[in-house]
Amino acid sequence: MAMSEKVKSLSHEKEAFWFQRRTFLEKAGYRLRPKFHPGFVGPKPQNHRYNLDDHTAHPRKHIMDAERIEDGEQVMLKWVSKKTHPHEVEIGRLFSTPALAKNLKNHCIPILDVLQDPRDNDKQIIVMPRLIRFDEPIFDTVGEVVDCFRQIFEGIQFMHENFVAHRDCSLLNILQDPTKLFPRGFHPVNYCLSPNNDDLAYSITRTECWPRYYLIDFGLSRRYDPSKGPPLERVIPGGGRNPPEYSGTECNPFPADIYCLGNLLKRHFIRSDPSSVSGGDCHVPLEFLRPLADHMTHKDPSMRPTIGEVIQRFNKEVEQLSSWQLRKPGQRLDWPAWFDQLMRQVRKHLKGVPPVPSRPAPIIRTLSPRMRTFYTKTPKIEEKTPIRC
Repeated sequence: MAMSEKVKSLSHEKEAFWFQRRTFLEKAGYRLRPKFHPGFVGPKPQNHRYNLDDHTAHPRKHIMDAERIEDGEQVMLKWVSKKTHPHEVEIGRLFSTPALAKNLKNHCIPILDVLQDPRDNDKQIIVMPRLIRFDEPIFDTVGEVVDCFRQIFEGIQFMHENFVAHRDCSLLNILQDPTKLFPRGFHPVNYCLSPNNDDLAYSITRTECWPRYYLIDFGLSRRYDPSKGPPLERVIPGGGRNPPEYSGTECNPFPADIYCLGNLLKRHFIRSDPSSVSGGDCHVPLEFLRPLADHMTHKDPSMRPTIGEVIQRFNKEVEQLSSWQLRKPGQRLDWPAWFDQLMRQVRKHLKGVPPVPSRPAPIIRTLSPRMRTFYTKTPKIEEKTPIRC
């Protein structure tokens, strides 16, 4: 089949980029799915409930799944424009250096490889582990939500301690390692389906495997020098609901990160129906986190807590919960799903399965007044003065 015909036969034109680089990627050690290979003939439909693999595409054209030929490891590929996001590879590589990668507080997605696109000097192709959205399948218990946000807060704390602001802490930029969550595998695009895309994927609850969560997409991320005082960064709206200070032209990106995390917690977890205009009623089992989320989303950036203060308050609130409170539904359920969840938790309680994993206590360093100013204050340009660490 000629290349032009093959490109047209792909499920979406946006996949043409990857088909045209198939040979290059194989020489670099990465193999795309069979549908990208010349002469591929897809199977005839046998189960009309699901889409065939050759008609399934990633929603974003710059993302593609692949297999590392050397060891069969499942990876994700992402092309990045140097002009549009000149710091993405740099920030990703920073947190993938041996010195930082081995730190358990580091939840930045590892960069396994960086390839220069052979057809476009502006593009680089990043190779990363294959992860999935952090909020699917739904959280079975409050304890699972607690463990998730404990890791997310820890990851942002690690970035901030290295003077890096993420600047796009949105729902789509937090992923999880699905290796144990889907023990029989899953489809790289429709991960709710089996690897062959022909049946529902088998999954277990997070309580049975406690997945690790990761922060991704450093296209807007920046690293700052605290000796130059609080940073002033040009406002670039991200993928989540933007902080109030984004109505201006510049802001300190560190308290903006705090706002985005608080808003994520409030709109997608504490509220039972984030799709409604009013946000829906509060999901009662998570109502204990509302005061913290309100503090994190304070209109005044300087009044928001630092990420270390967020973690301290978060842990204090969690410590007051009983085992049964931690076993309550992590997200709103209807009958009979609510009854099934209750029975699961009764069985886990009788078997001695803990409602939250045992993790090392976080180390929270007390910030000096000047360093706290670095992380919280948004100065006017004429007020910027250097500070000492």
